Amino acid sequence: MKYSQLFQFTGLGLQAFEKVFLGQLPESELDLSQTSLVAPVSDTSAFEVRRFVTAKEMASSLIEAIKPSSPYQLLSNIGLWAWLTFVLRDELFEVNNEGRRLVREMPRWFPSDPNNWQKAQRHLVRMPVLLLASLGDDADHLLCGPPGILPEIREQLTSQQDMFNATFQRVARALYFDTGRGALKRGAGGKNGGTPRRLAKVRRQLDVTWDLDQLEFERIIDTLPREFNRFKPGANAPATS
Repeated sequence: MKYSQLFQFTGLGLQAFEKVFLGQLPESELDLSQTSLVAPVSDTSAFEVRRFVTAKEMASSLIEAIKPSSPYQLLSNIGLWAWLTFVLRDELFEVNNEGRRLVREMPRWFPSDPNNWQKAQRHLVRMPVLLLASLGDDADHLLCGPPGILPEIREQLTSQQDMFNATFQRVARALYFDTGRGALKRGAGGKNGGTPRRLAKVRRQLDVTWDLDQLEFERIIDTLPREFNRFKPGANAPATS
């Protein structure tokens, strides 16, 4: 499905959207042609709903549609992100054998207040767009999975707003992303030593000692504890299959 521009749910549209995802209203009852439910977002361009292999691919397509506006200008537009979630629902949420869409926790599909970081960072559409707009390719480790998956690494490394530090995310990408395969290295989603969960904790220690923005990311990698050695560039950590 291709849209001439991006749209946003009105107040009534948001109410219907929420009922759909709570299973209180059939998806077919949310008519996107009704002006009482949907309104255009000015200064946006065409967007095509299609199969996106990765969250990065989806985010890139949306950033192109948002131009010339900036994603930052639209962060608080709950109606826009909800509309995008609805039109992308087949890409984001599976349907079980009983015909029920598996939407899981509400913050994944209903855009929370962007100031509520613990919830806002879980949204499956807005968060990838914000990550790509903020970090570019340095967000590869966070966006290399399918759009409908909220990976452990993203949960761990975006759980606090100050993690949107370009140097810190460059370190994480160098540790956990296999550039050759476009996938995470094996073990990057675990809980053992050297994993993103541990890096999130080590970051707090680094912040006490250094201003991360003033250091080359290679130097930070060199100073990480030995537990991270298996993920460091050149360690030949096997990639996921």
